[in-house]
Amino acid sequence: MANLMVLTVVAVLLLANVSPSKGLILRCWTRWYDRDDPGGRGDWEDLKNLRMENPGKICLKPSGIDAVTVDGEIPAKETGQYIYAYSTDIGFICRNEDQEFEKCLDYKVRFRCPCFPPVE
Repeated sequence: MANLMVLTVVAVLLLANVSPSKGLILRCWTRWYDRDDPGGRGDWEDLKNLRMENPGKICLKPSGIDAVTVDGEIPAKETGQYIYAYSTDIGFICRNEDQEFEKCLDYKVRFRCPCFPPVE
């Protein structure tokens, strides 16, 4: 019975990532990146600079983005701050000029990319 339950869970997880035109694509999250602090113009966790600083570590077309505060890991969308950019094309940008108290929190980001099977 336990084996059947495990197989069912695995099947559901795999089917959630099947694209009829591309076949099976497993998705995983990258590590967290925190390249900038909120001083100056704000907190810029943008893909252009993240890729330059971490060559080959972030896929060309992420399917998701996740941003949380460095302290407390509060999701960016729950902080009440205005977020200038939060996309898989640009990355994450919080500008100090857009904030009520003129200061962004410190954020970190990660991206959802295709997984690669482990080499045995």
